Formats: sequence, C-alpha cells, structure tokens
Amino acid sequence: MNRAALPSRYLARLHDTLARAIEQAEKLAHPVLAAISFDIDPIDPLQVLGAWEDQRTPYLYWEQHELTFFAWGCALELNGHDEKRFTQVEENWRLLRADAVVAGPLAPRLCGGFRFDTYGQREAHWQAFADASLMLANVTVIRQNQQHHVLCQHLAKPGEDALALATDYDAALRHLCRPAKPRALPPRSERQESHSTLTRRQWEGKVAEAVQNIRQGCFGKVVLARTQTQALGDVAPWQIIEQLRLRHDDAQLFACRRGDACFIGASPERLVKVDAGEVITHALAGTISRSGDAQEDTRLGQSLLDSAKDRHEHRLVVEAIRAALAPLSEALEIPAVPNLKRLARIQHLDTPIRARLLEGYGILDLLEALHPTPAVGGYPRIAALGCIRQLEGMDRGWYAAPLGWLDGEGNGDFLVALRSALLVRGQAYLFAGCGLVDDSEPSHEYHETCLKLSAMQEALTAAIGQREALS
Repeated sequence: MNRAALPSRYLARLHDTLARAIEQAEKLAHPVLAAISFDIDPIDPLQVLGAWEDQRTPYLYWEQHELTFFAWGCALELNGHDEKRFTQVEENWRLLRADAVVAGPLAPRLCGGFRFDTYGQREAHWQAFADASLMLANVTVIRQNQQHHVLCQHLAKPGEDALALATDYDAALRHLCRPAKPRALPPRSERQESHSTLTRRQWEGKVAEAVQNIRQGCFGKVVLARTQTQALGDVAPWQIIEQLRLRHDDAQLFACRRGDACFIGASPERLVKVDAGEVITHALAGTISRSGDAQEDTRLGQSLLDSAKDRHEHRLVVEAIRAALAPLSEALEIPAVPNLKRLARIQHLDTPIRARLLEGYGILDLLEALHPTPAVGGYPRIAALGCIRQLEGMDRGWYAAPLGWLDGEGNGDFLVALRSALLVRGQAYLFAGCGLVDDSEPSHEYHETCLKLSAMQEALTAAIGQREALS
C-alpha cells in the first residue's frame, strides 16, 4: 500500500460512502451498514494480527490455501440463542443487508462462530463465547489467491460525523504499512487446573459405558471428547499460528478472540462452503496414525480403508450429510467410496460432497441442517447429544462447532473447529474426541485422542520455546 496515496485516494472514498450511509440512516431513522473496500499491495494478514493484538479487541484470523484474512474490531455483533440461533442471525443479517451502502469490489461480510451445544454444560472459561456470535468487523485484511484487499465496515447512525469516521478508518489503513511489532504481554499468570480433566482410566470408563449403550441399541454412534490443560505463559496467539502454519499447511488455521480468551486451532474438516450457489462439503470420519516409513504409511492407510469399523462409522456421516442436504439442494454428488485424507500425524477416511443450493436457502440454513454431523456428535443426533451431556462432564464451548464467514452475496465458508485449544489467562484448554460405534475399544480410542491432541501440544510447546529463547 502506498502511504502517500492514502490521504487523497482512500480518505475520499471512505468519506463519501460514510456520508451516504449517514444520510440514509437519517432518512430511515435507524442505523445503516456502510462497507468500503480497496485493493491493496500484498501483505500477510498474520503480520497484521501480530501488530494489532491487544488482548481485548475481538477478531477472527482465518487461513486456507485459497483465502487468508484477519478481521479486527466489532462494528456490530449478531447473536442468537438456543436452537433458533442460526435463524435469528439470518434474519438480522437480511435486515442489515437490505439498506447497506457499499463501495468497492467486496460485499459486506460477517465472521464468527457458534456454540457446539446450547443445552450442554457451561464453564467459566467459555463465558465470552456466545451461543452464536457473528461480527461485522471494522477492518478486514484479505489475501485471496493473488489478490489483496481491505474491507472497512461501520454501522452508520443518524447525526454522526462522516469526516471524523473516515479519518479514523484512514488511520487504521495507514497503520497496515507499519512493520509488525508485537505488543508486550503481561507477566505469566498462575496455572489453573481444569476441573473437567479426567484421568485415562476415568475417560476409558466413559467410553466403555457409551459403547455398551450402543450395543443395547440406544443410538448408532456417539463422539466423546476430552480436554486437558497446559500452562501457556506469555505466548501470543499469532506465535502459535506461526507454529501451526509450519507444521499443518494442509489444515484450516483459525484464531478467534472474545474478551480475554482466544480460541485457536488447525482444523482438517470443513463443515460447508457456498460459492456462487455451489455447495461444497465432505464427510470426515475414521482415523489412523501416519508413519515416517513410506511402506508402513501406505499399509496403515490401506488398513483404514479396509476397516469395517471405520467404514461403518464413516458411512453414518455420509448418510447423515446426504439426508441434511437433500431438502436444501439439488444435483447432489457423493462418491461411492471414500479417499484418504493424509495429515501431518494422522489420516482419515474422506468423502468429498457437492450440490447446488436451492433458491431461497443460504449457508446458515445449511449450518442448521448439518450441525452437528455424526463426525463430531453422533447418530441419531438427539440421542447422541444426550449421551454427550451425560458422560463428557465438560463444556465443549465452540470446540467441534461451526466457525467461519459469510458475505452479502450468499457466499461463505465454515469449518468444524477441531484440533483446537482455548487460551485464557495463561492457560490452554486442549480438546480432542473420537467416534464410538459398537466395536470400539476404549484403549484404542484414548490413543486416538492423544494423536489428535499432539498437533496443538507441539505447536504450543514450540511457541513457548521460541518465546523463552527471545526473552
């Protein structure tokens, strides 16, 4: 971005668009969304996160091969509650878009996430994360393929000063030019143990109880998760993202701040994407480890493909997605057999799924229909959720729930927030789960959760080590 060009080129468009939005707000007697976007010179959104992190401003960092963005500050938060949270957000988003004043190449957009289970156990460390929290970010820095943009959004109110607002946004845009100088963090807090952490024996006992319920016909599958804590110290979220980026370039990276907590992860699983009406999702269930030896790695992958237990678990997910998409879409494409999705430490059975969204439906309708899939909840859904509430003994919060973005043109993308940790007051709460069917073995399932936890454990340990080496 050319700093010298900002005062004339960018300030003028900001002022004009905000003035029109304020005028519209005065005519309608209610706030009006203003969205102003610009092309910018290449910049790494993670660098902006490193420079802007202040441990209080809400944000969402999102990184994939095709799209990376850092959405900072909250012009407006759209909330929803209980089982109606998806519908409530959609209704408010529709009203907000109706009178929006938009300038530039990008449509307005929301970003954020949802709670896994609005009726599940609640714990203090998740209190800043609502049942549904999608925010209209003040400034979003976007890298999409080879294009770079910045999007400024504001909820214009009657009587506001357009020039003062434009000047504030202009200052934020010029701040993008500054090199990242991460802020000093406060001293390390005392470690606090999570009361929901179980010993291996306790957790395997819960797995055995769930499997017994499956064998008795209570439900076909359930996913049980567990959490463990790790002292975090002075490490910043952007430093952990750096480590995840080095180790898991095949995953979708995210960091979402609410209050004094940041939810961070490297998820292998997309829940659903909508691009120009095309629905893209996949079934991801069935897990085995990787090996550094090529022949052994191939053997492990083939054994997963040949596993009756894992194929059954995977088929439940495929059929549940098929049933959820059928009323909302057409031209549904589902391959007959799964592929292998190979990650750094583990590999999964993976079936890509595509469809065309029917007119009148949007991505939030898809989230409501799909979440939680049997891959993270179980099957049938209601019975499996009841088992989770009874046995897990912890608050999942936003773990294994939808997290992502949507825009004013009907596009959007939400992942399943897996391989994740909640960072709060010097403590990291790590989460991992596994799918149980009638022939699941508790010791094997515990080992699977250890493999899944290792991705975040390694990133945290590396970030802590790097921070201590620099201090």
